[in-house]
Amino acid sequence: MWHPDDLPGPFSAVGNTPLAPVMLRSPGGRRVRVHVKLDGLNPSGSVKDRAAAGMIRAKIVEGTLRPGHTLLDSSSGNMASALAMYGRALGLDVHVVCNRNITADKRRMVEYFGGTVIPNDFGPHTYDGYRKCLSLLSERYCFLDQLHNPQNPLAHQDLTGPEIMRDLPSAALIVGSLGSGGTVLGVARAVRLAGHPAVLAAVSSAPGGKLPGVGAFSEGEYRTPFINSAESEGLIGFWPEVAVPSALDCQRTAVAAGLFCGPQTGAVLVAALQIADELDLSDDIVVISGDAGWKNWTP
Repeated sequence: MWHPDDLPGPFSAVGNTPLAPVMLRSPGGRRVRVHVKLDGLNPSGSVKDRAAAGMIRAKIVEGTLRPGHTLLDSSSGNMASALAMYGRALGLDVHVVCNRNITADKRRMVEYFGGTVIPNDFGPHTYDGYRKCLSLLSERYCFLDQLHNPQNPLAHQDLTGPEIMRDLPSAALIVGSLGSGGTVLGVARAVRLAGHPAVLAAVSSAPGGKLPGVGAFSEGEYRTPFINSAESEGLIGFWPEVAVPSALDCQRTAVAAGLFCGPQTGAVLVAALQIADELDLSDDIVVISGDAGWKNWTP
């Protein structure tokens, strides 16, 4: 058996990702310093490392994950990559239900660590992958269920939010994107519990196009309990939707500034610069860069 405080391999390397300041131009023409939290520097290359490690550790503590189990979850690709890495570190098989549009690089990473990608034939949305997982359940599986597992937002409440407040105490605006909603909910709760005045923004995909890892909720994508909680608790000040062309254009700007990031980062940067104009901000802005550039298609 494993000890939850002494897990091998990548578990000890999660978090404490840096804030990289970049100067960008807002739509209103102001020069804005944005501090980009590079969560693509987590061991498997995305923000999902935090929830993956947290959910696995909690299952070990509960006694519901033991040697011989197979980890199971649904994912658009980042969680799949993380689970493959962390599962392999524990000597576990990993099965991940993914849509057919999973990028080749994400699939290769899952398979590199010996994981198995199971096609999601239940439908195109995140919730369909969850339903597929439910149809597969048996005693062999430990189903992590990132869409409903409270350890998902708790990882960000315990780590991501406090890291941001520690590294930029003057943060006035923190912008993240919505997939499962775990990152934004956890960070927002951490900020509010600390009595910090930062405004939170939660970015989704605008109608007509879906960005990798950024939910398209106005087109029917599943709103998890985490997203609903962030709304009902009044934690989020802005709920911007960003179109694919705008996100890709801003991603190219970020790449020109030397950041190795994907279109998800482009989307949160677009929203951050728009809100900077609304709030008359030229600094003290944090955007959470969810994954490294190699994870998704790039300019």
